[in-house]
Amino acid sequence: MRFESKITGQLLDLQLDFKDTNVSETDSDVKKARVFVEMIKRNKTRLRVLSDFEKIKNVIQAKNVMNEWLDQAKNGDSATYYMYPKGSDTCVGCVRLKTAGTMVETGFWTAEEATGKGYMQDAAKAVEKMLFENGATEIVRRVYLKNPCHDAVKHTIEKAGYVPCEFKGVSYKNGDEKVFETFHKTAAMYYGYMKKQLNLSKGR
Repeated sequence: MRFESKITGQLLDLQLDFKDTNVSETDSDVKKARVFVEMIKRNKTRLRVLSDFEKIKNVIQAKNVMNEWLDQAKNGDSATYYMYPKGSDTCVGCVRLKTAGTMVETGFWTAEEATGKGYMQDAAKAVEKMLFENGATEIVRRVYLKNPCHDAVKHTIEKAGYVPCEFKGVSYKNGDEKVFETFHKTAAMYYGYMKKQLNLSKGR
């Protein structure tokens, strides 16, 4: 699976965490870690259920987590994107991707102050387009049952055209069907919808 270094949505720019496997520690990496840890500090309550973030207390720990994600990305089967509103250098969330062949599991997280602004929907749409155009045949999205925003997240996923499916063991959270609800969209579903929208626009 090929991951674009930058994905552009209508509201957001999504920057790939590491563009290649030989990334060095640069000023931009340090700046990114500082931005990320500030977002974590603002959202401690929301992050209690996400183990990756529990260990982040300062910039060094943020860089350690980001380096763990780099190690996972070295074989090309995972990626992390950071979400920035257009014209802003404030990180408002991240997207984690995990692949199994041509199937990709996507996980989205947005900061509390960024909810209700359409950022998650915009990020999901942009990521979905990138993945399907780069050869994905199926995208899996999962809702953590203990997520306090479970109902809202589930509604957003279903509104985006994802349908319930049997549990697929791709999750980087090592979860199971008792922990998550699983939804998916296939390439056929995606391109069928896009074709329908194109035909509707032509008929106007």
